[in-house]
This record gives sequence, structure tokens and C-alpha cells, in this order.
Amino acid sequence: MIAAAGIVAAVAIWVVAAQPWQSRSAATGGRSAAMQIVGTTLDGRQFDLADYRGKPVAVNFFAEWCGPCNIEAPELAAFAKAHPEVAFVGVDTNDELAKAKGFVQKYGLSYPVVYDPQGTLGTRYEVRGIPTTFFLDANGVQRDVIVGATNRAGFEAGLASIK
Repeated sequence: MIAAAGIVAAVAIWVVAAQPWQSRSAATGGRSAAMQIVGTTLDGRQFDLADYRGKPVAVNFFAEWCGPCNIEAPELAAFAKAHPEVAFVGVDTNDELAKAKGFVQKYGLSYPVVYDPQGTLGTRYEVRGIPTTFFLDANGVQRDVIVGATNRAGFEAGLASIK
């Protein structure tokens, strides 16, 4: 009984301290180098994130099989449509191609989605869980990141960090 209480207390402390669902600002988790994503989109086109320099960017890592990604996707799709001044990029990771395409169609994602079936890009950028959304300034430098599903208010807060 005492051991179980200790475990519960330790988990509670970790959750409060880590707050995995909260954003991490540039001061605590930002990178000084520009993010580089090069690959092939779900529709077979070549993609290079460097083409978006000069414009703020939101990069969302997700997968079709991820429950929180499915919860977040309608909010993200609406948010992207409401902010044409921001470039949105999806990275479908550790997924099957047909299922990834179905996810994009189901939620009406209108921005490019890079296919990362082995999770290489997620590993490079230390994605610890999905969904994860990075907010990059006009120079491609990370200014904020949200780990875990969020809502419109969360996306707005991330966007404020790059405007």
C-alpha cells in the first residue's frame, strides 16, 4: 500500500513538473539552428522546408493510428485555413502510406504532408510523442513547441511566439 502510494506520488510529481501537454518556449526548448525537412510528400512531390524561409511555419508531426492526433486534426485544419499568413507542414510518421493519405483526406488537411514512414525526421528533432507541433520563425528557427494534442487556443499561443 505504501509502495503504491509512493509510485502514485512520483507519477503526480512528474506530470506536474513535466507538463507534457504544455508548450516549451525558445528559452527552455528552442533551437538556434533552422529546422531542415527534406523529403517526399504523400502525393509524391519533393519537399524542402527551406522553400518557406521568410514566412512563419507550423510543423505538425502526427500519425493516422494516433488517437490524440485524430482528436487534434479538425482543430489544426481549421486553424491552418484561418491563418494563410503561416505556412503549415505535416509530417506523417511511422505510418502506412494508404492510411496516412486517408487521414489527410478525412480531415481536409490542405497543406503539404511529408511522409516519414521510419520516423527518421521525428528522431532528428527529438519528437517524444505525437502529435507534436513546432512553431518556426521566418528564419526557420524553432520558437515554440507543443507536445501532445492541443486546441485552437494552444495553436494561437504557439503562433504568437513566431509573429
